[in-house]
Amino acid sequence: MVDAASEVVVDSQGFGLSIDERRRLLEANAAAAQFFRRELLRATTGWPMEYLRAHGVESVLSVDSPWKVGYAPRTYSNLVDHLHKQGFGYGTLVRAGLLDWSEHGDAQDRHRDKLMLVTHDQRSSMVGFVGIGRDGVARSASPLTAIHRRSNVLVGAVEQRDLLVGGAVPVIVDEPVDAIAVSDVGRQTGGQWAGIPVCGGGLSTAQARMLRRFCTSDKVIVVLAGSEAERNQSAGYLLDLAFFFDRVRAVGLPAGESLAGMAQRESGVERVHDLLLKSRPLMTYRASGSGFVALRKADLPPPEPGGPEL
Repeated sequence: MVDAASEVVVDSQGFGLSIDERRRLLEANAAAAQFFRRELLRATTGWPMEYLRAHGVESVLSVDSPWKVGYAPRTYSNLVDHLHKQGFGYGTLVRAGLLDWSEHGDAQDRHRDKLMLVTHDQRSSMVGFVGIGRDGVARSASPLTAIHRRSNVLVGAVEQRDLLVGGAVPVIVDEPVDAIAVSDVGRQTGGQWAGIPVCGGGLSTAQARMLRRFCTSDKVIVVLAGSEAERNQSAGYLLDLAFFFDRVRAVGLPAGESLAGMAQRESGVERVHDLLLKSRPLMTYRASGSGFVALRKADLPPPEPGGPEL
């Protein structure tokens, strides 16, 4: 809410900040995103380039890519120094989640040696980052701040706003590289799919609500992949998604398979596209000793009137 007298915004987390301070924190994150993007695009070698190419998502290296993936360099204070020269005070950078203090009291970069993806809030503002380290694991990189809370932000919705507004079906995956692969497939097959990564943190009710606001489609697909625990967690998104989407569907991948890997093979675009077309109602998947599997054809509900269930 906004207190008109003092112009202080008090959010659901209990943080109070002025409208001007919120604007300044958003500006700091936007400037950091530009810095990370520049660092990635100017690189020619290194593990980030190898990682993106190995997963077949080097499309993000194009200056025209809607996915503004960046790289936080393995340096002590390059980002902080860059932003400080642009007029951002250390206090602002701390509150924006971009600066840490060393044990000796020196200002240092919070994010180092990571591929960086921007997180957006429901207003489409840049409020934080997800980082991918050398281990290939995607994690929320930004701390809880006055503008950022992991359960209230999304990766990929703003980047694919044109697809989602055009009726693309959001496809919930865990890894950003799978989401980018889905996005690439969607753009090559008439704009039917848009990948949304949850980056290991699961999907909250707030995120499900926020995703629905970006979509014109009333359908959503959840990809069941990975270990049994990971499949169980993904299947658990059903209840939250069902509050906001009329049709919640799922596709199961074989053990060790990923959409990014599938997309790189011969006829990969067609294979991923066909797999998503064959999604089933999430309730038609059952738990087994090896995770969630599709029920037998005889156990499935009859097709919807007017054609097969997609």
